[in-house]
Amino acid sequence: PVETLLLEKDGEGRWQIPDNLTVLFWSGTALEPELGEQLAQSDQASVALLDAAGIQQLAKRTPADWKAPAEDADPHSESVGKGYGMVQTIRPEGVIDTNYWLDPLNAMAALETIKTVFQGVDERNHWGYQGNADQIVQALWELDTRVNRLLHDAGTRPFVVLNDEFQYLETRYKLTTAPASGSPEDILNKAGTRGAKCVVATRPFDQPLQSALDQAGLKSLVLDPAGQRMQTTTGAYFQWYGNLVSQLNECLTP
Repeated sequence: PVETLLLEKDGEGRWQIPDNLTVLFWSGTALEPELGEQLAQSDQASVALLDAAGIQQLAKRTPADWKAPAEDADPHSESVGKGYGMVQTIRPEGVIDTNYWLDPLNAMAALETIKTVFQGVDERNHWGYQGNADQIVQALWELDTRVNRLLHDAGTRPFVVLNDEFQYLETRYKLTTAPASGSPEDILNKAGTRGAKCVVATRPFDQPLQSALDQAGLKSLVLDPAGQRMQTTTGAYFQWYGNLVSQLNECLTP
């Protein structure tokens, strides 16, 4: 009985928000600052999922923050796991890494907030929303279990990342990443120093770098951690996430 709409931007880059919306779900100002400004100038009720109870936020890191295993420990490592789950929300200092959906437990926390809001605005169907949410939470736990098993041995296999967009995946499944930038030689040196056999990026590799990786016998992989190519259909998150993890595991497998 409740109509849901997927909002998009117009040609001028402004979000098209109908006047009769009961509530708008969005990720939050850290990811969508333009939408935040637009909402601040309106009376539209909205819920920022990145700030939902139970979401574990991670501070965005730069390559300088990632240190070799033999060097100082990651400055964020002490906060990982404290209050993790559906009750306490971790709020780190600094610029927030916005790819929170790379952790299925964060997806559960966002779902819990969506369900609660729907139950509040449509009390007649309270238990219908509860039943639907329970099914999705079960599916998310099963997804998390499968990924844990698939990446069980991957934590001992470092891989080079050329973009800082994988931190939630790394933290959840205890993966070891080595950030690299600069010339193909710089990237190859980082891979050699860390013993990495796989180089991951979010954009296609340019020809000089691809040739250097091929000559060095390193695997290369382009992933979509932001979900830009995810279909807008029921169950798309599970398919997209499963494909992403499978591709990464294949790249990490000798």
